[in-house]
Amino acid sequence: MQLRYPHSWAERCPAFSQGVFFVPPHYFEHHASLFPGWRSLFHRAAPVWIEYCSGNGSWIIEKAKQHPDKNWVAVEKKFERLQKIWKQREGAALNNLFLVCGEAWTFTHHYVETESVAGICINFPDPWPKQKHAKHRLIQDAFVEELVRITTVGATLTLVTDDLNYRDQIVQTCIKHHRLISLHPPLFFALEHEGYGTSFFDALWRKKGKTIYYIELKKIGAEGFEPPTHCSQSSCASQTALCSD
Repeated sequence: MQLRYPHSWAERCPAFSQGVFFVPPHYFEHHASLFPGWRSLFHRAAPVWIEYCSGNGSWIIEKAKQHPDKNWVAVEKKFERLQKIWKQREGAALNNLFLVCGEAWTFTHHYVETESVAGICINFPDPWPKQKHAKHRLIQDAFVEELVRITTVGATLTLVTDDLNYRDQIVQTCIKHHRLISLHPPLFFALEHEGYGTSFFDALWRKKGKTIYYIELKKIGAEGFEPPTHCSQSSCASQTALCSD
């Protein structure tokens, strides 16, 4: 059995097929009512965790196996990669894993209910290393605003990258939001995360000797907030040296 894209380019529209929600690119007539909500999708009430940039699925497949008490959602825009996740899910009969083939912001903005997600993980989003391409990076103000909207108070957001410049952008973009606090002050990131799990890119970059950065944040309530100390480009760079010693 093979996962097939449910429509041609000319006929593209959001659609459910073979346990996947397809959100096609360059489509603009989105209706939230098309998405039934987590309880209807999973046929049960359980905490929902979303992984964006799921790649070939190695990280989230293991999480779904290890934590059957949670509902897991893999969001991956590249169909070829999603096919690999789908094949693994079907082979392992993971009823607690749902797949979304689509762009992260589009799916989140149009279809995910407010305060319906208990945790978010973003593993190795494309760093777009050239500065002129930085506008294409996933972690921007608008997307962070959506992540805050869909998560419950106390939810955790974990972002993982090997790219130093992207790390600094992620930190600066996230900690300036008044509903997010860092779980690793004052550095705003950690170099280890015991039990977090591994992925294709995690294994690849570690093999090449790269440093992996874990940026962990928590959503707090709107009341009684005291802004954290912000991390500038220069201070983040100097703190990296301290943390590496």
